[in-house]
Amino acid sequence: MSSRSNRQAWRRRPVILAAVAIGLGLGFQPGAHADGGSAVTGAFALLEPGGRGPALAGAVGPIVDDPTAIYWNPARLTRVDRPGLAVTYADLYDLDLVHHTGLFLAWPRQPRGIGWESGKVTMRHEPARSAWGLSVLATTVDLQPDTYSEYDIGLAMARRGTWGIDYAVVLHGLLVRSDLEGTDATGYALDLALARPIVAGLQASVVMRSLFSSLNWEGSDTETLIPRVHAGLGWAPHACLRIPIEATWDLEQALLQQAAAGAEWSPWGGTLSLRAGARWRDDGETTDVYPAAGLGVRWMRIAFDYGWAAGREELGDTHRLGLGYQF
Repeated sequence: MSSRSNRQAWRRRPVILAAVAIGLGLGFQPGAHADGGSAVTGAFALLEPGGRGPALAGAVGPIVDDPTAIYWNPARLTRVDRPGLAVTYADLYDLDLVHHTGLFLAWPRQPRGIGWESGKVTMRHEPARSAWGLSVLATTVDLQPDTYSEYDIGLAMARRGTWGIDYAVVLHGLLVRSDLEGTDATGYALDLALARPIVAGLQASVVMRSLFSSLNWEGSDTETLIPRVHAGLGWAPHACLRIPIEATWDLEQALLQQAAAGAEWSPWGGTLSLRAGARWRDDGETTDVYPAAGLGVRWMRIAFDYGWAAGREELGDTHRLGLGYQF
């Protein structure tokens, strides 16, 4: 092997280790593959922040209605009923090795209308016609003695259009930092999303993630993130019950990567929500089914969500937490 090849292999070492650590539970192959260009298969993987989405096996996109919509389905930001903040955390693999944290801020623009109630003129908030969102995601891998960190800063804009269609665009700024020399990277990614009610109680959504992207590694190597499409339906047969389903396609491999379904039962006005789900995954070599479960608690303007991805990660179960607050 030439000295140049040795330097490239050493430069890729922490990236490959991080991809292995992150990708084990996601069905991704570590490293990169090239076909004219190259696509990163482990970096900025889909790590699913919060407790609600993972508890529904990742099928929350068609029904999400809190600030984490910036990640799950930004078109649904117009369905967030008031400005809010959410913080999420997960110790992936339960090994104190890979930590994933997130911060989400949603700000729907709700015009005020004049109403009449109990013989008095009142001011009320109309449904949001547009919304803004900001997200900061951080994934840190402790390689001992070195560390590998990925940062994703997303800015989202959503609008309610004609024919009842909500649409959104998210621009991501990507940053990779590592203790080892030559492993830093910067880049961007662009997501697009659509959502629309079909009939009463039935919602449809499409999210195109990393439709355009570029990740520039120190040393002039340029790669792209794997583009994926998430299409789903959310059905509410009862005021207390919601059933979302979602399918994920890997556009690089033209592969149906995942199909997921969940159920959320929220009695007592949504104070308590019980959730469960299952996902079928195909990594191109093997297929398997992974269960999930969790719960959510709402008290005044505070929300707590917990999700358990049972057996999905090969190194152990994953517990995910989310805490939200409405202004």
